[in-house]
Amino acid sequence: MARIGTVTRVLGIAAALAVAAALYVALFASPAEAVMGQYVRILYVHVGSAWTAYLSYAVTAFAAVMYLWRRVELWDHVALASAEVGIVLTSVTLITGMFWARSTQGWWWRWDDLRLTLTLLMWFLYAGYLILRQYTEGERRATLSAVIAVAGVPTMILNHMAVTLFPAFHPQPVVARPEGPAISGAFRAALMMSVVAYTFVYAWLLSARVQLEQIRDAVRSHAAAR
Repeated sequence: MARIGTVTRVLGIAAALAVAAALYVALFASPAEAVMGQYVRILYVHVGSAWTAYLSYAVTAFAAVMYLWRRVELWDHVALASAEVGIVLTSVTLITGMFWARSTQGWWWRWDDLRLTLTLLMWFLYAGYLILRQYTEGERRATLSAVIAVAGVPTMILNHMAVTLFPAFHPQPVVARPEGPAISGAFRAALMMSVVAYTFVYAWLLSARVQLEQIRDAVRSHAAAR
């Protein structure tokens, strides 16, 4: 537990530095975009949160598979922690996406955009994951929630591919393209800094949440032994 505490502190410092750098680049070093104007800065928040939302659900699914395979409680802690952080990140993704769509295209939500609908479905899947854990206990809770986490993987994959398979109102990829990025260096740097900052924040929150769950287990074990 002492080791994970050290890791959490180091990640916290790295996250603070990365967020400070990302804010500077997004607010001062990056210019307004020719078409979107100042609204382009919403994307610096949106892209970073979307990337780490995917990452969090991938980690949740991986940890769930490891728990089902090895039955080691630590993996259940990792899955829980990642799902909790992931639902916050998905909320940020949805909210910033709505603000960006309203400011640039004039609408808050469109059900005919599959990317939006699937992102909301992902949010409900992992909300269900967390709600289930409140009404079950022990190994049964860990097993049932792990099954839900694994079942959500196809939705996550389809959501990632929806922009290219079912193009609608969501912009096409502008950075990760076979023919190369479609944005200039300043905007690309701001997006990359956002992704790096969000990744460190995610790692820090994940580590801290796992540490908290381990402390809770230690307290429960101590209370049961008395």
